[in-house]
Amino acid sequence: MKIPCAFSSSPVLCALLAVPLLSGMTGTDVGGEKPTTAAELFRFDKVWDVHIRIGEDDHRSLTPQQGPGFDRDFPYVQATVEIAGHASLKVGLRYKGNSSYSSAGGTKKKSFKIDFNRMVEKQKFLGLTKLNLNNNILDPSQVRETLAYHMFSDLSLPASRTAFARVYLKIGDATDEEYIGLYTMVEQVDDAFLKDRFGTKKGLLLKPERSNSFPYLGEEWADYQGVYVPKTEASASFHERLMEFARFVQESDDEAFAAGISDYVDLPELMKFTALHAVLSHLDSFLLRGHNYYIYLSESDGRFRWLPWDVNSTFAGHRSAGSGMEQTDLSISRPYADGVRLLSRIMKIGIARELYAKQVEAILLGPFKSESILALMEKIRTLIGDAVSKDSTADFQLFEENFDRSYKRAVEIRPVARPGIPGRGFSGRAGMQDKPRVAAFIEARTAAILLQMVEDREGYVPRSFNRRRRR
Repeated sequence: MKIPCAFSSSPVLCALLAVPLLSGMTGTDVGGEKPTTAAELFRFDKVWDVHIRIGEDDHRSLTPQQGPGFDRDFPYVQATVEIAGHASLKVGLRYKGNSSYSSAGGTKKKSFKIDFNRMVEKQKFLGLTKLNLNNNILDPSQVRETLAYHMFSDLSLPASRTAFARVYLKIGDATDEEYIGLYTMVEQVDDAFLKDRFGTKKGLLLKPERSNSFPYLGEEWADYQGVYVPKTEASASFHERLMEFARFVQESDDEAFAAGISDYVDLPELMKFTALHAVLSHLDSFLLRGHNYYIYLSESDGRFRWLPWDVNSTFAGHRSAGSGMEQTDLSISRPYADGVRLLSRIMKIGIARELYAKQVEAILLGPFKSESILALMEKIRTLIGDAVSKDSTADFQLFEENFDRSYKRAVEIRPVARPGIPGRGFSGRAGMQDKPRVAAFIEARTAAILLQMVEDREGYVPRSFNRRRRR
């Protein structure tokens, strides 16, 4: 599909519209030696081997005691791991995830978090203190997280690094270990991450949960911890800065807010962060759900920085945010739900809207450009295809039906929003939504954004979402 450039007043969009959305790409598999640094580990031209060994009692103890809700407390147990050819290490191991844990059902293919210094004090692996193994159980393409984190990094936004791994599990005295499938290794956001990205680990790291309104909760720090969920110890001055900012967000008038917001936020960076969430239709985030992101307040300039997390529901992959068609047509001008107070106030500021619009265009011409991203996907498909096809634990093991189709492009797509019709298509185990195929989504999403701009149409505005906590 091609839209006449005459309909767009933006030279940048004209350049994009002049590029055909379809192109043929091929990929190659590039090998690699045993990594000696974290930078060598986190790459996606290599599939590493990870071997986990755990006692029978410890394996049973991994299962949380709570019911199937979203308030689980996953216990750590002792295990040993061998990663990418390195010597075996004694580590702390636990399950992780919400939907990814539930959707794995009775299989062994759960997501894991590895803590290298929980059992052996000060132990690290290639400078890392923790490492995540994500099972991609809700993503037939196996590539959503890798592509999304790569795009954040491409935009020079602080983001976790990833790599692919074949994971093997041996329980107790079993004679043989079991191959449990392809995983995505994801770098943990922690002290090591902060030191690498910001040059210091000093500051306040937060991981808000079910909150995207930046609420002001008074002047007692204890009242903030359940909502903002601090992940680092910080002095009282950092607590006071957060409370001051929250009060500013909630109580300042529009004029004072517009004049003072840049004292608290790196506005160009936050607009870039928001724009990529919008282009990727990532609604399992601060745009809707109020989680899956970090906020870091460093001691350098007193400003808050946003960091992505759990991006496996990008590319319109959030099963509770509306149908795949709706998410593909997510409003580019208002991609957030009611109640996202900080963002909605910022978007009323003219300079912020201009910054945001420029970032959307830059993303379409850069990391989300069809030719480059589809070429990368072809390389990844060639790399991981064998590991996926041998996965006997997941319902999407039907290689041609689910995995391969994720990489096929459509000839022509004109997305049409269907407000009020939530997604109802599920395949495989419970919770496995028939979400948009990644390659087709890239082209459909690009077309949807351009049509919204050309036709001055708002698109799909997500509805407020609140999941009740189980008791």
